Amino acid sequence: MAKLKELEPFAYGYLHSKKKDVESRIASSITCYANNVPLVVDPKRWYVGHPARDYPMGVWFCSSSAISFDIKKARESLKRSKGKFLGVFLLLLRMFPRVTESIDGLTNPYKTQLMRWNKVLWGTGGGHGNPDYKLLLDLGTDGLRKRVKKYRAINPGKDDFYDALVATLDAFDILAARYKDKATEMLKTAQGEDKEALKRIVTALENIPQKSPRNFFEACQFFWLSFSFLEIDSPGLFDYTLGKYYEEDDTGLRYDCLKKLWEQFHETRTWNLCVGGSTPDGKDMCNELTYDLLAVAREYKYNTPNITMRFHKNSPEKAWNAAIETLATGIGMPAIYNDECVVPAMEKLGIPKNDAHLYCMNGCNQIDIYGKSHMGLEDGEFNVAKALEFVLYRGVCSYTKKKFGLDLGDPNNYATFDDFLNAFFKETDYMIDKVVAISNKAQAIYAKYGLNPWRSNLIEGCVERGLDYKNKGPLYGHGQILTEGLPDTADSLAAIKHFVYDEKKYTMKELVDALKKNYEGYDELYKDFSGYHKFGNDVDDVDDIYKTITHHIYNYALTKKTFRGGTFGIGCSTFQRAAEYGEHTGALPNGKKKEDTTFADSIGAVPGCDKNGPTALLNSVLKVDQTLAKSGNVLQMKFSKSQFNTEAGKEGFKTLAKTYFRMGGQTLQVNVVSREELLDAKAHPEKYPNLVVRVGGFSEYFVRLSPGLQDNIIKRTENKL
Repeated sequence: MAKLKELEPFAYGYLHSKKKDVESRIASSITCYANNVPLVVDPKRWYVGHPARDYPMGVWFCSSSAISFDIKKARESLKRSKGKFLGVFLLLLRMFPRVTESIDGLTNPYKTQLMRWNKVLWGTGGGHGNPDYKLLLDLGTDGLRKRVKKYRAINPGKDDFYDALVATLDAFDILAARYKDKATEMLKTAQGEDKEALKRIVTALENIPQKSPRNFFEACQFFWLSFSFLEIDSPGLFDYTLGKYYEEDDTGLRYDCLKKLWEQFHETRTWNLCVGGSTPDGKDMCNELTYDLLAVAREYKYNTPNITMRFHKNSPEKAWNAAIETLATGIGMPAIYNDECVVPAMEKLGIPKNDAHLYCMNGCNQIDIYGKSHMGLEDGEFNVAKALEFVLYRGVCSYTKKKFGLDLGDPNNYATFDDFLNAFFKETDYMIDKVVAISNKAQAIYAKYGLNPWRSNLIEGCVERGLDYKNKGPLYGHGQILTEGLPDTADSLAAIKHFVYDEKKYTMKELVDALKKNYEGYDELYKDFSGYHKFGNDVDDVDDIYKTITHHIYNYALTKKTFRGGTFGIGCSTFQRAAEYGEHTGALPNGKKKEDTTFADSIGAVPGCDKNGPTALLNSVLKVDQTLAKSGNVLQMKFSKSQFNTEAGKEGFKTLAKTYFRMGGQTLQVNVVSREELLDAKAHPEKYPNLVVRVGGFSEYFVRLSPGLQDNIIKRTENKL
């Protein structure tokens, strides 16, 4: 009969910790997990290691959200418990009040929860992270223990913290040793390729994780075991971390090792893997692993992991060509980022140049500093179009009919457009203030209840300061808030300015009445407002408004401080939520009707509204200073397959992308797919199980998306050069 600590190791270890401070309890839970989790060794996978989420435990530890509870797995755990049912039930019952997400949720008022559920705004304190796997591989756990010993002597009175860090390193070694013992036992009866695979595992685990890897297989095994130790997250600067092991490998297996690791990444839905980039003195960081990794991505055509590639003014043509060949497969990757924009943006936050050049993407496309930061990823989000609704409806949300915004009085009383715009800014400021307040409260909760001694070993600043990863330990503790609906709002404001204030063709009352009635009975007004200039066509009147509201929102957030000790910044990454936000946003002055899921999928035009070609779209977007963005500021573009079927077409795209970056663009994400193919896939999903599209910060199989999001992607303009 299984013991309680085998059924629920995290909960058991937490509640039976000898020390009662949270850091020690979490270290105890990780140790109990390492000693008791059931192991799976499959030689056909080549590598050992599974994330905690793979096991049927009700309570587990997740680096992004700390102590987590899964009701489905709790039921599984209870079913397996047999004679231990009552013990497991009581264990889970005692742990539930300690679950970080529960504490965060229960401390938020019902109104705050309503705003989140109805796509108005939300805030949090968890988020992705980018541990320094290079540090771990280069030093091994023995080297990290020496590091802890050094700083323990410098920071007296922090023994509980340092004991917890060492305990997690010991736990990691224990897990590796258990895998080695199991593989050794399996070797006794293994044959053929399985036997060779098990030999590699055993040989590797005789050296790692205490020591540095001796070849690329050992580097991959070390990386994978640590990467999957508690939770799958983002690999960070992958070629920077593993490149030297790849280039120095003489086993003849390195490409096969990479392919097997790629299969693991895909199977576990790995987040952002970043390659390329530049050093502080402008040298290119690509290496042999960079190019072979892209070759593997082209071969497998998976929708994961989420690949980002950094470019700069000295990027070689080989790097551009490899990225474009990969995009041509239609997987929507790599997303391409511009060092000449992101690095200055990070420096403006006070991050030194050397560290700014170690930026990488996290999760979908939030910006992190590899092994040196906890920058939210993300801390919250708000729907900019709701701020416009609040001005028009005196703080009331059109979808719920509840008052979520400020009541600034009758909108008919704004004598000038500037008056109206200032009211709009009061609403956006209020929404940002709400997100900041919710997030900082959550950050404080995570700093008290969601500590992470394992990750604290791998983030610079934590060991040196004697402070946890979640409690102001990392060098950089900035925050990132995402926006939805900027282009939709700019289009709406431009139409209001023109028809209500400049031409005075309609009154504000007529417009508000038309919006409340979803334009029914207002055909001429609808024709005028829906047909007015749209952002993304290089038309100054709407572009200028887009620039004005973007600069205000981005600059206002920069006046707000995080609990972690940094500054809040803004980005735009809509993910799969664009259609959801569109559905929850009422009729807008840009012609959008109630429950229409068409909503901007990036900083670019509302889907289908950019009519003047890709150059006009880029010209509109480039009127904004993109160094103001401190998170992913995504511009998505869709191209026909024919664009990437010829060398001339690929060169045309390369020229477009280089020009965009040279003029100050931050990022470009690309779909290579035809409208006809998407329409057929929606009608006949069984014919397109492997059709991948770029959604908004990540790629996904088209047939897995909601109908609303499928329509959103179909409506995106198909560009030709």
